[in-house]
Amino acid sequence: MRIALRPAVLAAATLTLGLAHPASGQQAPAVPQAQPQQQQPSNAGPKSLLPDVFDSPAPAPAAPADTGPPVYESGAAPAPAPPPLLPPLLAPPVPLPPEPVDPFATQITGRDITVFGPLTPEIGGYGIATFTGSRGTFLSGLANRVTAPIASRWASITLRRALLSESTTPYGIGPGDWVAARASLLLRMGEIDGAKALVDGVPIDRYSPFLYRIAGQTALAAADIGGLCPIAETARMLSRDPLWPLAVGMCAALQGDDATAASIFDALGNDEQSVDRFDLRLAERIATLVGGAGRASNIDWNEAPPLTLFRFGVATAAGVMVPPDALAALGPARFGWLVRAPNLDPEARRAAIGPATVQGSMSAAELAGAIAIDAATPDAAGAAAAPGNADSRGDRLRIASAGTRLGDRLVALRAIWAEGEDPYAGLLESATAAARLSPTAGSAADSAQIIAALLAAGDTVAAARWWPVADDAAAKVRAQAWALLAAGTGTVEVTPSAFRDWRSTSGADDRRAAMLFAALAGLGVTTGSDWDGLRTDLLPRNTNSWSRAIDAAGRARRTGEVTLLAATGLQGPWADVPPLHLHHIVQALVRSGRTTEARLIAAEALTRG
Repeated sequence: MRIALRPAVLAAATLTLGLAHPASGQQAPAVPQAQPQQQQPSNAGPKSLLPDVFDSPAPAPAAPADTGPPVYESGAAPAPAPPPLLPPLLAPPVPLPPEPVDPFATQITGRDITVFGPLTPEIGGYGIATFTGSRGTFLSGLANRVTAPIASRWASITLRRALLSESTTPYGIGPGDWVAARASLLLRMGEIDGAKALVDGVPIDRYSPFLYRIAGQTALAAADIGGLCPIAETARMLSRDPLWPLAVGMCAALQGDDATAASIFDALGNDEQSVDRFDLRLAERIATLVGGAGRASNIDWNEAPPLTLFRFGVATAAGVMVPPDALAALGPARFGWLVRAPNLDPEARRAAIGPATVQGSMSAAELAGAIAIDAATPDAAGAAAAPGNADSRGDRLRIASAGTRLGDRLVALRAIWAEGEDPYAGLLESATAAARLSPTAGSAADSAQIIAALLAAGDTVAAARWWPVADDAAAKVRAQAWALLAAGTGTVEVTPSAFRDWRSTSGADDRRAAMLFAALAGLGVTTGSDWDGLRTDLLPRNTNSWSRAIDAAGRARRTGEVTLLAATGLQGPWADVPPLHLHHIVQALVRSGRTTEARLIAAEALTRG
């Protein structure tokens, strides 16, 4: 059963690219890994997560304003009250990789890649000046320190858009190395579609040594052995990674040169210090598929060393099923890779779609489409199963989306919200169904959850339309809806008294109150002396190198730099993110022109933090 709606690909950049060395047991060189960050308690100031180069930044020219408009749904109704209603920012489109080319052809074009990226402003990119005015070595250092998953789904989506935007290479770094840094981070985020779109668009005569390494990782993550072939010979001269001689052998087999492939594999087999025997058997399995019958042994995963990117990618390409219990070695970002994998166990892919959506690798619409496959066939009359008889996620989602009675649809929505370990995944799963509901008094009791679901999917217009219903709901439901809309859309009145009413009615603890106040302060709606008492209690001023850096980037409208700094401030789970981090992130995004994204991150913090 096919689950992914985009091309089936994987990413595993947090793993080593190469193979286990049989003599030393050490892993072959890989892309520099982001180091785990020690989390601060919620009442502590933000800890600097920046590389050492931050301490003495070079002067940077002022960045021009980002003139590229975001892509939103058209025809949005005007806001009922100031500030103006934000149009919905649905999960952004991720560009598909370029059309397939001959994998054995050498792409020599002489084309300049100083301005590069597949996402133009017309399809959601942030514009040519996304990284203008920033120092390339500083940005590359930040990118290498970001670990996946980022706490915020919407911060991850925002970062993905920035990394994929057609934009100018920042000063102080080569264009090839900058593409490699962007693609490497996308891989670690589980965004193989985006990483492949970047790498595949670069002519080979513009590759840097770093980009050769990332291109190899991208091809393996996508189970695209043919993608290694144009670069394998050159990469073997640049690197001692045992991937490359194995790649040369596999590519010879793909070209029909069985004799050369056999010679290479025999030589590697006779050199016990070159590659692990298990990896050699996997490579020979590729040759077997294209005519080398009889060479490859059976693959016994009980004898396998720990799972690496090479073993995962080559086994997937060869149709060798990776044991589900071995997949955990890929780390938490694996969910974004598994939903794109063509030859994995369907159960493993099905289990990954919820976490992948929470991380931002799948849209809410993709999640709903994948779950809908599980829906039972309607009966002869075409009616869906009654809520009490719905025994699958697909059936519940279908009733929630198209049930004939409002009561049945609400029962199904509540069942979706109650299912699973991650409540946020349930909100995302229900978002498409919630968008089909008309705001009516009969749904008032569920209005706050419906608003949360719509904001989780980025539909700010639909969320704002529920306020008249929520305004007449029970006091606690109304309070919850007010807070979400105050942060997520700005279409409700925000005053100190309204904030205090929300806090007392909802029973929010100090941390939750601080998170909402931090978001509202970042959005610039807590100005004036009447907010002073709340500001003193909930958001004491505390600055460090990280906060000064993101504040400066926001003021200079360096959008790409802001998104990278935001990601460094959102490492680990939401429970470990200090409210002051949220304040600086939201404020910097607003200043750099990304107000919609800032509001969606703020609403997510209130829902999850």
